[in-house]
Amino acid sequence: MSKLLEQIQADAEARLVLPPNRHPNEEKPRYRKYLDLETHRLKLAHRDGGSGLEICHARARMLDLVFCHLMQAATALERFQAPGAVAPHALVAIGGYGRAELNPHSDVDIMFLHSLPEAREDSPLPFLELMSRTMLMFDLFPKVGYSVRNLDDCVRVANSDMQSQTSLIEARLICGDRDLFERFQQTVRNKCIKGKENAYIEARMEDQASRRAKYGDSASLQEPNIKNGCGGLRDYQNLIWMARFRYGCLAMTELRDQGMVSEPEQRQLDTAYDFLLRVRNELHYHVDRPVDKLTRDVQPAVARNLGYTDRSLAQRVERFMGEYYQHARNIHLITRTVEHRLAMLPQPRRLPTLKQFLHRRRKDAMYAVDGFKFVRGEVHPAAGNIFEEEPARLMRVFRQAQLRGASLGPDIACLIRNSLHRVTPEFRKDPHVHETFLEILRQKGSVARVLREMHEVGLLGAFLPVFGRLTGRVQHEFYHIFTTDEHTLVCLEMLDLLHGTEDPTLEAYGELLQDVERPELLYLGLLLHDVGKGRRTSDHSETGSRMAASVARKLGLARPDVDTISFLVRHHLAMIQTGLKRDLDSPDEIERFAQLVQNEENLRLLTLLTVADTRGTSATLWNGFKNTMLRKLLVRTREQLRGKVLSERADKGRREALATEVWERAPDNIGRDEFDAHFQ
Repeated sequence: MSKLLEQIQADAEARLVLPPNRHPNEEKPRYRKYLDLETHRLKLAHRDGGSGLEICHARARMLDLVFCHLMQAATALERFQAPGAVAPHALVAIGGYGRAELNPHSDVDIMFLHSLPEAREDSPLPFLELMSRTMLMFDLFPKVGYSVRNLDDCVRVANSDMQSQTSLIEARLICGDRDLFERFQQTVRNKCIKGKENAYIEARMEDQASRRAKYGDSASLQEPNIKNGCGGLRDYQNLIWMARFRYGCLAMTELRDQGMVSEPEQRQLDTAYDFLLRVRNELHYHVDRPVDKLTRDVQPAVARNLGYTDRSLAQRVERFMGEYYQHARNIHLITRTVEHRLAMLPQPRRLPTLKQFLHRRRKDAMYAVDGFKFVRGEVHPAAGNIFEEEPARLMRVFRQAQLRGASLGPDIACLIRNSLHRVTPEFRKDPHVHETFLEILRQKGSVARVLREMHEVGLLGAFLPVFGRLTGRVQHEFYHIFTTDEHTLVCLEMLDLLHGTEDPTLEAYGELLQDVERPELLYLGLLLHDVGKGRRTSDHSETGSRMAASVARKLGLARPDVDTISFLVRHHLAMIQTGLKRDLDSPDEIERFAQLVQNEENLRLLTLLTVADTRGTSATLWNGFKNTMLRKLLVRTREQLRGKVLSERADKGRREALATEVWERAPDNIGRDEFDAHFQ
């Protein structure tokens, strides 16, 4: 037992024992004083560096002790009033309290478990009435939810919905009849779990998907929801719940012992979970109410109180949130992989049609390419040493998956993560690796998903360190809702969506993308457009253009292509700034912008990058006004460029005609070379 728990227990023994013949309802100040004292002690322990789980467990233990003293007093009182009338009973913690994981303002749920067959919540027996009056002093416990159930009630409630099932499988005995509690556990296993595994897991996965969609579907939101967001506490808990239903696992260490997660994965998950609990503890203490969204306005104070002491407020927030995103990302990616690895999705219940059967046979057919096996739309390693044999396969696996519309299987994703040490300077200089990467970028409409998977397993940042430095990077502009790396990936998804789009508001941009002859330049420019934010600089566009040019040269691109990449990154804000701040009806402004872009191909690429960047920043940033403004700037600049070309062609024609006429009249002693040099 930790020193903190020892102090809490010692205080309970000293302060909560009632004098003879005193009813608990007459001693509310005693209980309130104890709760206030220990709550303050927990806050001090937290601010002194206490871990997330330590503080949560201690708060649960504090309430356990109060409830136990209350129940003992109530039971003694009942036996005094009606000897022999006390039926077997137990006080049970359920939900988060059952896990003994209570943040400062978490809800507390308890259940009075009894063995009386006739009692109901709306008409309890006298004993239960006494227990309820004694235990539920609502001015003492304003946030306690309670229920009164016998074993049959528990079965009925648990089988009514997934949430009730979940709360009861987490049940923990606080005090009372242990035999009754163990009968309850056995009953729940036999009547609420066995034979219902698939239904529970299917419902849990559906709930998981809807929850992630509701809270942003990304572990890299700039205002994350600690509890329900992607990579939040629920992702970790969800995995434990499903593993418990399927395999009886109670903790991540049991999944590790069964080989379902590796030891490094288990450590990463547990470390991340504890970190998030600690952040949630601080958030509750700071705002003094139950809240889960880590908004920008509270991030500086939360960071300071958690021990991030950088002088610069911005750097303090960046360091704190950078660690937050790393832990959230670990939870999100590992739990998703483990869910897949455990094959938790139930099999379809209905027989397939003949068409579905034939399609499934084609989809399920296994074939091998370049050391990779493709099965059911996933790629798997043919052997455990494929990357050791040939490190360049680390890049080729993504190209092969892209060509077949396949995603990484959990085994090969893990193998790639464990092989990142093979991304050496020689790997980064390998022209075959360069060409494979550029081939991936040439696949219009199919690039973002591949690069996202590449980033999730760590290869993208290892191959392009300038991009790796963007991982979890906070963006201080108020309109950004994602970290820099996630923003970039969303931008790439927005660009992919333009390919073949049927959205009438975007069709013009889809046609522009169709006309792009070198899509790898556009995708590379978009991938690198914010790399300057990886350095502390006043102008991330200018800094980023130099960094992007360096990457392009290392990839073996020709000088004109390097210049194009540099242009796109340097001026990736120019089009939106011109449209918003300049008069687009002014010929001078249009001419000035035309001089900036120089030619139609640059205009086409910059327009597409601007649309993707704007739509990838936030859902509210792109609107009809900006769409109209960008199209107006595009059309007028294109007209300006085409008019300039026609004018230049006319001037050239006149010069050539004049040169021909003068040459015909020139003296014989003037040579052609001398004439051409003079005329030019």
